[in-house]
Amino acid sequence: MKLQFQKLLKYKFITLLFLQSIIINGQENIIGSLDSLINISIKNKNFPGAQLYVKKHDSLIVNKSYGFHTYDSIIAVKNTHLYDLASLTKVLASTFSLMKLYDNNKLDLNKKLSFYFEDLKKSNKESTTIFQSLSHTSGWIPYISHQNFIKKKNGELKKSIVRKEKSRRFSTKINDNLFLRESYSKKIFKRIKKSKINVVGEYDYSGLFFFYVPELVHKISGLSFENYFNEKVIDGKNTTLLFNPLKSFNKEFVIPTEFDSNFRNTLVHGYVHDEAASFMGGVSGNAGLFGNAESIGVLLDFLKPKNKMFKESTIKKFTSYAFKNTSIRRGLGFDKPYQNKNQGDYPHGNLSDQTFGHTGFTGTMFWVDPKQELTIVFLTNRVYPNRSNESFYNDNVRRKLISIITQ
Repeated sequence: MKLQFQKLLKYKFITLLFLQSIIINGQENIIGSLDSLINISIKNKNFPGAQLYVKKHDSLIVNKSYGFHTYDSIIAVKNTHLYDLASLTKVLASTFSLMKLYDNNKLDLNKKLSFYFEDLKKSNKESTTIFQSLSHTSGWIPYISHQNFIKKKNGELKKSIVRKEKSRRFSTKINDNLFLRESYSKKIFKRIKKSKINVVGEYDYSGLFFFYVPELVHKISGLSFENYFNEKVIDGKNTTLLFNPLKSFNKEFVIPTEFDSNFRNTLVHGYVHDEAASFMGGVSGNAGLFGNAESIGVLLDFLKPKNKMFKESTIKKFTSYAFKNTSIRRGLGFDKPYQNKNQGDYPHGNLSDQTFGHTGFTGTMFWVDPKQELTIVFLTNRVYPNRSNESFYNDNVRRKLISIITQ
């Protein structure tokens, strides 16, 4: 009997080793394929460098950096370096902050935005609710190119709006050499207020509501948006996510984005890439957050109920479909897969309908699939040297990446 028991233990041990080797070899194959995809993408000039973070079943599969800050191959990308996260700001800073307020019973999603902002009363946006805004069904137009309003017909910047030296009236820093008139943000909100409304109730992605989020958070909490995010969202979470990174880091820690020939006429490096967010001093609800893939992965872990950052009901409310069994794929703040497979399999058919995430203009993305216990964070500066390069999209890099991870 004892001999049989020993043989059984030996058999189980060998089986366990065999299974572990399959898993390890499988992971090594996946990592090798990911390395190959990203290195080929760099060679094809889809982007000069990238960070990738993949976690599954609480096991960290990948946390790697690739390539360089720029194509001159001078500064190699490291895991601690910071990317401009672009529209991931709408989720990681804005939505997380609003979730926290909702979780603490301080935010009513059905409240009209005009309840908090008097100037929206008697406008075509008077009836817009926070729920509609977060689900992108408010009818607000997608974007306003505010940078076009600060230039003369000959392309020069208007000195009444932008100066090359800082002063009391021109104190909003756009970059090292440009300073915006302090009161100019009022013009931005006036344009948003006067902008047209499309069809309310239909999905139309809009970033305009997120310009109101910093002041909305301030009105409800009494803290500035930046302080609320630091103290209530990321405090103590061992993560580096911040606005205006040059206040805390040297430039070599921050990956540049684009040579802006539109109005800044220089390399955008350490300052927010989004033009409208730059007019808000780099702290906005639509863009402006910088960070690395690992930091985002750490923060996303707190969307697991067991980590008790939010109530489970709050997580479900925001990450589920805002409108079930419709063509609208959005959650509240979060992007999601198509509900109707006839529309396509965005972001990928291998991800479940529980998946939530977001993408960013500069070449950033994250997706979380709770069903598979999978987290993917992928950061690039695909707009370098300029946004006219569409090869990142043409080569379907994001989709190929998800294919390899979920194979």
